[in-house]
Amino acid sequence: MKAAVFKEEGVLEIANRPRPEPSEPMDVLVRVAACGICGTDLHILAVPQNHPCTPGTTMGHEFIGDVAGIGAEVDTVAVGDRVAVRPILTCGSCQECLLGRPNHCLDMTALGIHLDGGLAELAVVPASACIPISTDIPAEIAALTEPLACVYNASRKARLVPGDDVVIFGGGAIGLLFLAMCKEAGAADVVVVEPLRMRADVAGRMGAATVDPSDGNVVASVAALMPAGPQVVVDAVGTQLGNAVAVAGTAARVILFGQSEHADTVVHQVDITKKELTIIGSYVGQEVFPAAVELLASGRLDLSPIISHTGSLDDLEDLITASREGKVVKAVILP
Repeated sequence: MKAAVFKEEGVLEIANRPRPEPSEPMDVLVRVAACGICGTDLHILAVPQNHPCTPGTTMGHEFIGDVAGIGAEVDTVAVGDRVAVRPILTCGSCQECLLGRPNHCLDMTALGIHLDGGLAELAVVPASACIPISTDIPAEIAALTEPLACVYNASRKARLVPGDDVVIFGGGAIGLLFLAMCKEAGAADVVVVEPLRMRADVAGRMGAATVDPSDGNVVASVAALMPAGPQVVVDAVGTQLGNAVAVAGTAARVILFGQSEHADTVVHQVDITKKELTIIGSYVGQEVFPAAVELLASGRLDLSPIISHTGSLDDLEDLITASREGKVVKAVILP
């Protein structure tokens, strides 16, 4: 079968690999229907490398597919079922897991990073990673389950109240998922700060006003749209804490979601104190993955504008290059 394999720093290979088969009693063989290209994948393939990945691993952690085989003890899914794959595998026995914080498992591994993932025709995954999902959801939309779960987890921490105003820094796939979640939860006005016209146009179609930060003073531009400041601010980029604090209204909740190991942001701490802001960090969405599947199945979110490109494994390297160049909102591979 074809698989996208991380070879070494900056090197991705579309390789022919042996067809995998369930080898453990709780294994599930998934015929991959769709796998998203994520910012994490770009970090893995960057030079210098900005995210760990085990050499020789098939990449891809945002995937869904159909069950093509099961181990002897699997009774939670059956051959023919469509499943969304929860890529983070937790131990269940470390201190963090026992305290109900699986997002911070001390022995965490991840499909597509440490173990073979979904940028392939077939993948073997644990049955515990398989969450049934309706075939009524288009495959490329269903492939958004993993990032949606992460955004769902962050959004519930924001405690959005219907009528709240929201500012989102970043109009990539994650920022647009936040936009969809906020609108579904009853947000009043949403502003997306995004320099790339293509992404800003998608945000506009999804119901947001947009600000181009390259036009000048982003704080003043946001203030012109929201003079009292928003009640919720989301940094979906990972470098915008300073601006997020500056634009926030009094008693606002600031969600830090995007990640950048090299961010060095100037923050006026006194603004946090005077405005009585709440700063909230949010990581992955391990425990809310089934809830994200239910939300997709409900039909309450129209995420179709987010998918800008689809392609085969043969198109993967071109789509990764286009993603790096900011020419893609969200690309999904259909093996």
